[in-house]
Amino acid sequence: MKTFVKSSLLILTLLLCAWRAFPAPQEKTTAEGKEHSQTLTLFNEKCARCHGEDGRGQTVIGQMVDAPNFTDEDWWNEEKNERRFVRSITEGKDAMPPFGKKLTRAEIRALAAYVKTFRKK
Repeated sequence: MKTFVKSSLLILTLLLCAWRAFPAPQEKTTAEGKEHSQTLTLFNEKCARCHGEDGRGQTVIGQMVDAPNFTDEDWWNEEKNERRFVRSITEGKDAMPPFGKKLTRAEIRALAAYVKTFRKK
């Protein structure tokens, strides 16, 4: 019986040490979720007025300036990459104003990456 108790305590101790040595992946997920949430808020504040929260460009202003429908697969082609989006956000394009002096480079890169999430696979 003593051997069983000692073995059980040893196993429990090892399991506890292993559990504490590997933090839960939720920490990374929480950080990624917070970053995504901040980008979503930024998109809604700076872009959704024309592009719509759903990326379809079907807002009053979006229809007036012919904002693209980011969810339309036909709109996407090889030229539509993150680098191009960074340039368009920074310098502006057609009726879209430049945001290069209003947003940080990190914010612009995050928005460029976010636009790609509207593309249907």
